[in-house]
Amino acid sequence: MSSVYNRWTGERPRVVLMRPLRNVSEVMVREVLLGLEEEGVPVVVQEGNGDAEELGHQAARLSPLEVGIGLDGQGKAVIHHCKLRRHQPVFTAHLNLRPEAARVVGTNAARLVKVLPFKPL
Repeated sequence: MSSVYNRWTGERPRVVLMRPLRNVSEVMVREVLLGLEEEGVPVVVQEGNGDAEELGHQAARLSPLEVGIGLDGQGKAVIHHCKLRRHQPVFTAHLNLRPEAARVVGTNAARLVKVLPFKPL
């Protein structure tokens, strides 16, 4: 089976998750990734600087699918779309070290790509 890619740029479609280098729970990152995987949407993780909104906005601009997730060290997660302003994320959650909330963030990012209704936190 061949992989799907953008024939003009050669980029594979994926959501970008951006996180700071330190102070982010690896459990929360893993749960976000599992939420995306369950919905069948590929993801790549990158490191960056800033709060969750800034990281999510950067991630959406880098994503061939135009959807990004930003996580910060304070337990905040946002889902962003590249056509929205930095301070207007599509979805915001305060994870408070709740793995189930982190998984919903991943699921909802995938659902944004697939144009499906969001799951509630």
